[in-house]
Amino acid sequence: MRFALLFVLSLFIVFSSFGAPPPPAQANARTIRNLSDFPLATLKLSLSPRLYKSLIISPLTAWVVVQVTRTGVPPKVIHSDAGGAFDSLALAMAKGWQPTRYDTTESRAQRVSLNVHLLAYKLADSSLLVVNFAHNDQAAYAGIGHTDIYVGVFKDGKWARIGGTKIMPQMTEPYR
Repeated sequence: MRFALLFVLSLFIVFSSFGAPPPPAQANARTIRNLSDFPLATLKLSLSPRLYKSLIISPLTAWVVVQVTRTGVPPKVIHSDAGGAFDSLALAMAKGWQPTRYDTTESRAQRVSLNVHLLAYKLADSSLLVVNFAHNDQAAYAGIGHTDIYVGVFKDGKWARIGGTKIMPQMTEPYR
C-alpha cells in the first residue's frame, strides 16, 4: 500500500511539471511574446521546448524580417526594429533560404515569397545569440508548422552553431 501511494504521488509530481507555464518575462522587457504579427507557433514547433521557454522570456535586442522571392530579385528588409544594425546580417542569412512551394492560384495575384526572420539577443557575456527561421502565411505553406531553424552565437569574432537544423554558409559579422 505504501509503495502504491509513493508511486501515485511520484506520477502526480512528474505530470504536473509538464503543464507548468514558463516563468513570466521581466517587467517592461520586449520579448517575442509581445511582438505583433510574430509567428510564435512556428517557432515553438521548430525549437526544443527548453530553448523555446528561454527565448520567450528573454529580452529581445532585434527582430528583422527579410522577404525572399523566387524570381532572382535580391532579398529586401520588410521589418527592422533595431535601427538597421542587424539588417546586413539578416540579408546575408536570407540568401540561404528559398521558397520551395508554388501555388499557381496565388501566383497570379502575387509573387511567391518567403519571410525570413532574424531574432537577436545580447547575452550577459557580451556575445550575440541569433535565431534565424523562415515562415510564410501564403496558402501554399498552409499546414506547415515546422521549419528549418538556425541558432548560433557570435563571440570573439567567430560564429558557433549551437542548435537548429539549418546549416548556414559563411556569415558576416553582425554589426557591419
